[in-house]
Amino acid sequence: MAEVVVIGAGMAGTMAAHALRAAGHTVVVVDKGFAVGGRMAARTVHGARFDVGAQFLTAKSDTFRRLTAQWTAAGVLRTWFHGSPDRGEHTEPDGHPRLHGMPTMRSIVEHLVEGLDVRLGWVVQAVTPRVDRLAVHLIQRPHGRGERRDRPRVEGASTTTLEADAVLVTMPVPQIRAVLHTSGVCLPSAAEARLAAATYDPCLTLLAVPDGPTTLPPRGALRVPDGDIAWVTDNQVSGASALPALTIHAGAELSRARYTAQASVIADELLTLAAPLIGTSARPVHLHRWRYATPTAVLGPEPMVDRLGRAPFAVAGDAFSGGRVEGAAISGLKTAEALADVLAVTG
Repeated sequence: MAEVVVIGAGMAGTMAAHALRAAGHTVVVVDKGFAVGGRMAARTVHGARFDVGAQFLTAKSDTFRRLTAQWTAAGVLRTWFHGSPDRGEHTEPDGHPRLHGMPTMRSIVEHLVEGLDVRLGWVVQAVTPRVDRLAVHLIQRPHGRGERRDRPRVEGASTTTLEADAVLVTMPVPQIRAVLHTSGVCLPSAAEARLAAATYDPCLTLLAVPDGPTTLPPRGALRVPDGDIAWVTDNQVSGASALPALTIHAGAELSRARYTAQASVIADELLTLAAPLIGTSARPVHLHRWRYATPTAVLGPEPMVDRLGRAPFAVAGDAFSGGRVEGAAISGLKTAEALADVLAVTG
């Protein structure tokens, strides 16, 4: 069977890795982060625990309902609340269930990576063809250093190269295109055009500790469509934190306008804007800048499996299925299945 490198240890990458391993292939998962999860990230600060990225998931397809039932049975998923989290919208008690990881959203991915060969803290520098295989060139990312690919290379940083019969990539599409450009390789023109159509909204996420009880709805979540503040979660109510802990997502327009501003300036502005929603003052503890938070151009659900040189190169992620956790999972599964079919023919 084939050796496959999966780049990205978020939902799409881990689901793809499981499907490829179930098909009998040897799989290595690499990620630049120091923890799995991708945009299902979590963070603990002074005992308070925060969901930093995705705040809940929903299951609309039969395939994903079966998966969420498995995760619920495994004790890593539960129903948080029913109905809409939108401000001013009545929430029916039997409305659509919003599901939450136990205790955090990242817990789902941590469950999924059990038994997988996952290598964290490695940044992909290039992917290059080698006869019938692909070489994935990696550089180790020092702790405490930002994740941007445009940062100068650290002198003496460890490097390594993994060779594989195929590569499946789940990074945000602009980062995939940057790696291919650095590698000096091109996908077929139709694939290049498909990737070039990808666009994303950024998101500024503030983690804060409230100074008193909040006025959020009893479910501990509030979404404000088209607002400067798009979402607020009380992580204590969601079950992520034993202590009061707020996650505040800025809206796309504000995030784009303030993305490069000083962290303290952004924090002050977001807390001022959020005050009427939470009903209390709060102390900022961390600002996270999601450059590629939400896909705004869906690339289509058809699995993307092409070739670099003579070896298969596949791309998956939420940009192909609508920007939700379910979309990322389904994209990872379908792309892995399509890649396994290609490997069965070429192997």
